[in-house]
Amino acid sequence: MDATVSVSYVPGWTVIAVTREYGRIGVDAVPADAAGLERVLPGEADAQAWARAEAVLKADGRGLTVDPAQVVVEEGADGWRAWIVEHPGDRDSTAEWRGWDLDGPEGVVAAIVVPR
Repeated sequence: MDATVSVSYVPGWTVIAVTREYGRIGVDAVPADAAGLERVLPGEADAQAWARAEAVLKADGRGLTVDPAQVVVEEGADGWRAWIVEHPGDRDSTAEWRGWDLDGPEGVVAAIVVPR
């Protein structure tokens, strides 16, 4: 089986996620002090919310051709899960993703997802 790779860049760092177990994987890293995210994500968006949404969109394969506000995240006992809402009210319209927040260098937040 071939490896699946996802890459993210943040000033001074490159984050790479590699898997042979899953057909898709997404990783994203963002400066912890990223500002203005409330303009693209609903509610009180922060850098962690952005990293989660971006990781899901990378794993999905469509990236930012999909509005990041369509990514819904629910906290879980072991990480979080997410899906992309294609149409309002249609929660189960896409595959679900299982995600975790990563420990990154100081000033950087990161997230990784795989298919659920």
